[in-house]
Amino acid sequence: MDFYTLFPNLEPWVQNLAGVWPASVIKPSIWMFAAIEAVHLLTLGLLGGCVILLNFRLLGIGLTSEPVSVVEKNLRLWLWVGVGGVLLTGVAIGMSNAEKLYTSPAFFVKMISLAGGLIFSFGVTNAIARSEGAISTGTKVAAVIAFVLWLASIGVFGAANGANPGTVHLVCAGYAILFAFGTKTPKIIAAASLACLVLVGWILTYGVWNVWDNYETVTQINIWFVRAAAVILVGLLGFEIFTSRSTETSPVVKLVALFSILSWVTIAAAGRWIGLS
Repeated sequence: MDFYTLFPNLEPWVQNLAGVWPASVIKPSIWMFAAIEAVHLLTLGLLGGCVILLNFRLLGIGLTSEPVSVVEKNLRLWLWVGVGGVLLTGVAIGMSNAEKLYTSPAFFVKMISLAGGLIFSFGVTNAIARSEGAISTGTKVAAVIAFVLWLASIGVFGAANGANPGTVHLVCAGYAILFAFGTKTPKIIAAASLACLVLVGWILTYGVWNVWDNYETVTQINIWFVRAAAVILVGLLGFEIFTSRSTETSPVVKLVALFSILSWVTIAAAGRWIGLS
């Protein structure tokens, strides 16, 4: 799935974007594109830091000495700076590579997950933080819309040949979140499960089947091992969230915080795989 598949009639317009300002100035330059790309990555890092700090606070870790509304207020300006920087530089970069991005499944995933991430951040988690954990009906509706968009982006990401290895980043991020806020037993189970999967996978792909001689078989094995790791992760995160004794935030708020972080991880992961797929 990509934008060309959905909107094939836009091809002439997309082809013309490289000649429109600012792409007409950026593309011939030997340094301008790299400079804008660097700013794009820096502002994405700033944005990611704000997202992680606020949502970790909603999960009950991190800046726990401060009320969640205070954390949101202190991060608000930097969140806007991060989003503004990412969008402005992203438009410039996108116009300069419009034809490539038009047919890129990874770019399609990035845009869908970006829509979900923006709704999560500005329509859901910030609203929840300002109300100290309370969730209004409007916030619930926004959360459902953002979750559906993120889920759709994951479906495309996993099905896109060449880009689907990027879903490993999501699984790794999920385990990192679990290790950050989980209790002892889920952490032990997660660590043991990952160790077993890595060990068995290594034996199968380097012992039983040689990766260079059986590439397709090894690829399928790796796909199923990632799926197994994802299923285990979902179970452990669900257990941790819905059996937590913490009463500061509800399980629903913690789920929203988790999905918000993962939506932005999806954006970053898809962006990385645009050039590799």
